[in-house]
Amino acid sequence: MYKHVFGPVPSRRLGISLGVDLVVSKSCNLNCIFCECGATKKIQLKRQRFKDMNEILNEIQSVLEDIKPDYVTFSGSGEPTLSLDLGNISKAIKEDLKFKGKICLITNSLLLADKQVIKELEYIDLIIPTLNTLKQDIFEKIVRPDYRTSVDEIRKGFINLNDSNYKGKIWIEIFILENINDSEENFIEIANFLNSENIRYDKIQLNTIDRVGAERDLKAISFDKILKAKKILEENGLHDVEIIKSLSELEENQKIQINKELLDNMKQKRLYQEEEINKIFKKVKIF
Repeated sequence: MYKHVFGPVPSRRLGISLGVDLVVSKSCNLNCIFCECGATKKIQLKRQRFKDMNEILNEIQSVLEDIKPDYVTFSGSGEPTLSLDLGNISKAIKEDLKFKGKICLITNSLLLADKQVIKELEYIDLIIPTLNTLKQDIFEKIVRPDYRTSVDEIRKGFINLNDSNYKGKIWIEIFILENINDSEENFIEIANFLNSENIRYDKIQLNTIDRVGAERDLKAISFDKILKAKKILEENGLHDVEIIKSLSELEENQKIQINKELLDNMKQKRLYQEEEINKIFKKVKIF
């Protein structure tokens, strides 16, 4: 039975992505209202080792015998940078397991303020850090942080990453929520920060809710409003701004194989409906 690995899924951004969960449910340093894993009952700020590293690697190796994903993606039940094994597991996937694909880290960006975390990114090919706002009041509405956590840590994290020797790709995600961080002022402030600090990135990706979050009454922002946000960011000097497609807009997927245990583990990570599973896996062979 798989405990740490799930999918692979035809990702909206990453092709065929094999999920790897480095933490236990739900270990996070924030409590985002849009989180598909549900609410964070107890915010965790301290990094630790959550799981047996060899167990994780054995599961990955087992899956790679049958499936060749485009990406191994650190995501799942919480914030992957909280794991002290982040760097060691990334290195082992590339060097010990001889994985020829790419490794992706999806992060809420908070721990990028820790320079030790930055050092552990060496074997990661792609980082998708979140930058929803630089305003403390909006930050608190969206992520409901611990009282010791400030949006300035997000700012510091992007500067740390920019000043580091990290050689991989950076796709900055802005998760837009209606009437919370969708103002022109918020987008202009984000653009001014990225420009003034000369922050390196390869893409800016605009995203919104695609399934039920921690707060169930949140609604996806309209395409017209996302298009408006894209225009504001571009007019204020940002480049390669793209809108992430919803699942319903995805093209027909190639046929892939998926292990039923991996699929069951994936369903435990997110609130998937059967209709959505059928949409994700348009052509799938389950074994």
